[in-house]
Amino acid sequence: MKKLLSFLAVSAIVTSAFAFTNITNKNKSVTFCVLNVTRTACVIIRNKAESTTGTQFKHFPQGPGKWDGTSAGCTNASPVTGCIVIIILIDN
Repeated sequence: MKKLLSFLAVSAIVTSAFAFTNITNKNKSVTFCVLNVTRTACVIIRNKAESTTGTQFKHFPQGPGKWDGTSAGCTNASPVTGCIVIIILIDN
């Protein structure tokens, strides 16, 4: 019985930790490299969060061979081949 209660207590703690992590990261505010309104260049926007409803943008995702997270990396990106991935963002 004591082992069962210990197991249940550990399970509850682990489950709570995962639930808290998912809630806090749900609308994490980040910086994005997106196509400007005139569709001529990529620009950085801040304090946005990814969402399923909101304003649609074309962005340059971060990662190897993509946007490096710097201002120069965004403003020098091609609006034709860089900022092309659709993303929906909201103010955060």
